Amino acid sequence: MLYFAALAAGCLTLAAAQTRTVWDGVYTDAQAERGRASYQQSCAACHREDLRGDSTAPSLVGESFTFLWGDMEVGELLARMQKVMPPERPGSLPAQTYADIIAFVLKKNEFPTGGGELSADSDSLHALITVKTAK
Repeated sequence: MLYFAALAAGCLTLAAAQTRTVWDGVYTDAQAERGRASYQQSCAACHREDLRGDSTAPSLVGESFTFLWGDMEVGELLARMQKVMPPERPGSLPAQTYADIIAFVLKKNEFPTGGGELSADSDSLHALITVKTAK
């Protein structure tokens, strides 16, 4: 019985070690630039050019963004975007385009760039957490 408890504890430790945050440099400048172009085309009408939103669309930057998405999995953000955005045709964008838009949002929130692109893979995005400050 102790063996299984130790094994379970080891798995939890391994899972925790594999969790990354948006402070780990999870997107590239090139990806954020692609995301900017897609954002302008599909999101800016509601969330505005400056990402501050309007009376019906939430802000995607600053305290508003971290209040809504702080300590959440980026995979949850992707799932939400695919389910309801853009409002006139939810889920109509390719999965990688949604990931590119998230990269743009992360850049506008001043999270650091890195050496690899943000994947549209749901499993990898569920292991990525949005946190307010670097830990």
